[in-house]
Amino acid sequence: MKNSYLLIAGVLLLGMQAACVKEPEAISSQATGSRPLLTILKNNFSYSMFYTALERTGLDKTLEGKGPFTVLAPDNDAFTLSGINADSLSRIDTATLKKIISYHIIPASISYASIPQTIDFAYKSLAGQLVYFSVPIPGPQQTQYVGNQILHINGVTVNKLDIAASNGYIMDLSKVLNYPAASVKAYLESTPQYSYFVQALKQFGLFNMLDKPGPFVVLAPTNNDFIQNGIDQAAIANLDTLTYKKFLFSADILSPQLFFLSDFFDAPLQPTFPAYVTPDVLLLFTADRYNGVSYGVVPYNYIAIQANPFPPDYGDPYLYDATYAPIGFSDPDHLAVNGVVHGTSDLPVLPDSAKIHR
Repeated sequence: MKNSYLLIAGVLLLGMQAACVKEPEAISSQATGSRPLLTILKNNFSYSMFYTALERTGLDKTLEGKGPFTVLAPDNDAFTLSGINADSLSRIDTATLKKIISYHIIPASISYASIPQTIDFAYKSLAGQLVYFSVPIPGPQQTQYVGNQILHINGVTVNKLDIAASNGYIMDLSKVLNYPAASVKAYLESTPQYSYFVQALKQFGLFNMLDKPGPFVVLAPTNNDFIQNGIDQAAIANLDTLTYKKFLFSADILSPQLFFLSDFFDAPLQPTFPAYVTPDVLLLFTADRYNGVSYGVVPYNYIAIQANPFPPDYGDPYLYDATYAPIGFSDPDHLAVNGVVHGTSDLPVLPDSAKIHR
């Protein structure tokens, strides 16, 4: 429990730092390589898929310019890990592909040393959308080894840093960055595996707000999560909003907030107890690198509940009997213009645990 409280404090800090957006020119560094960016990419077979995409979209001509640019370049293995092969890449229409690839180019020269040691520092990409850089910050519960340079971009690990060119830098990505969805609402509505969740949010009047500026972090249970708990679409339709508190589903929406799962390991954990507060409940997170991130939902009066061993709560403040709902490593880090969606592996709150008597 104590570690959960500490981790929540780290998440709070993420929200404050996520609002930090500066023009990349303000923290640019001078590139020192002798070869242009395009020459490096063209002559390295491991970037052949990325280079093909540059040629097809005409962005190779952009990188021939003086720049400076920082290219977030997925190698061929990163494309494969993202479910993209040469054939499927060739079938992406040119306009869509240009948006995706231009999202991987920042019109500034950015070395690792020039990136602030902070979480989710935003740069504007050539596509006009923001890209978020996170550099680990030493803090309680963490050990950052000297010389251990770690960088996550939109939650994606950078394999190689500071590949210097004469007109900028290349950062070698372990996966292709997803182009941000128009909104959290649009992403959920367009993803079939979240249709039960969307139905529930609509029923409780929580869905339309996900078009607002936010930012929002949405912890989204899949249709299968509902089914595994014996809840189908008919059962969702029969949920009475007078019988069940809104936090049955509002606990899945954090705002104003933006974080990626890697941020849980990059951010400092404060030795205090400001648990994350939603409009209706408190959320407590826990994480480890092997099992990912999970969260539990507790009511505001959890201290009184813990001190009372009698019904209806028997000293257990958690609304969900399994204590924590996993979100790590299932389907994380779906960025939208106004937030991030993380898929969960279970429901954090069951209807029978959210009766109005709480």
